[in-house]
Amino acid sequence: MNKILLAFAACVISLGSAWAQSEPTRDIRIIYIDRAEDPFYDPPPQTDGVIRIENKPPMAGAELGLKDVTALGRAANVRFILEHHTVAADGDVAADLSAIANSLPAFVLLDLPHDDLVVAAKAVQPGSLALVNIRDTSDDLRRTLCGTALFHTIPSQSAYSDALAQMIVRKNWKRVLTLIGPEPEDQELAKIFTVSAKKFGAKIVDTKPFIAGNDPRKREENSTALMTGDSDYDVIYVADTTGDFGRFVEFRQVKPRPVIGSEGLEASAWHRSAERYGAPQVNHRFERDAGRVMSDMDWSAWVAVKAAAEAVAREKAYSGPAISAALLAGKIDIEMTKGIPGSFRSWDHQLRQPIMLHTADAVIAMAPIEGFLHENSILDTLGLSDRDTNCRTK
Repeated sequence: MNKILLAFAACVISLGSAWAQSEPTRDIRIIYIDRAEDPFYDPPPQTDGVIRIENKPPMAGAELGLKDVTALGRAANVRFILEHHTVAADGDVAADLSAIANSLPAFVLLDLPHDDLVVAAKAVQPGSLALVNIRDTSDDLRRTLCGTALFHTIPSQSAYSDALAQMIVRKNWKRVLTLIGPEPEDQELAKIFTVSAKKFGAKIVDTKPFIAGNDPRKREENSTALMTGDSDYDVIYVADTTGDFGRFVEFRQVKPRPVIGSEGLEASAWHRSAERYGAPQVNHRFERDAGRVMSDMDWSAWVAVKAAAEAVAREKAYSGPAISAALLAGKIDIEMTKGIPGSFRSWDHQLRQPIMLHTADAVIAMAPIEGFLHENSILDTLGLSDRDTNCRTK
């Protein structure tokens, strides 16, 4: 009897496999869009002694993601296809995107400047196609465009800042001296960190602007010793997007205190020194293929492709509207190689994810830090809540 049952089961499996193979393979088109002559990718100046990392297009991350979802595609009887579209330097993003949308792609990755992302988000009907921002970290995209077709796999600046604030509060380094550079981006970073500090219970005890250089007439603004000698603090937060002044702070301050922010302990979506949850394998494969280390943007492109593949395989979402709905439903666990699965928030369409806190060559901790809780998900302790956007959920 057992032999008969086994033979019958084998026959059923064989027939099921043959039926599945007789079904035509579906093509799932993923479009990667960038802009020609994008100044974001211009080589940075290297004449002032500051070692700056040149931004590299994250197409390589998307390509690795495509390789990593091949097996998932076979199981779902689909073939994922990655196509690259470049908007002309003087081209109209909305027009190009409209033409692409008319060709019925399943998913779109946007490697575009901030203003182009705004145009793209407003050009596509919400729910018709998932547009994924893999590059821009600005909070205003999440606040003002949260009801559009735009999703985000790159973290927001608030998420990075919240991760640092959680770390210093957990360590009881609650008194913060903030050093702020002259650039508008420096001012914005400091503003966001101030909100994070208040959110988690740290206190900004003093704020001092700095300028780079050695002008003796401006020693109170360019001397680290003078700026750090008259304040009582546990940690220094540096907002220095140009990287000129901040690199000297750690060993020129008067008191031996930790440094965080633009220097010292930094927050990132990804880091080449991550050692857990399969991260070394991802880094190794990326470096082998791309010939460089994996950046936040590379990781964001990689995980975006994985998110699309999970929607297709788990929810049988074969079209743009179906994938968008599947991602917003929040029922799909997206494997991110960070120890906890991710999902997209319904209010700002941000991918929930841990943040790596690291030095130049080591990941020190992963946020959310133990002890910080949330009624929905501990990952929602990082970044904008629904109360911070124009698109609150019930």
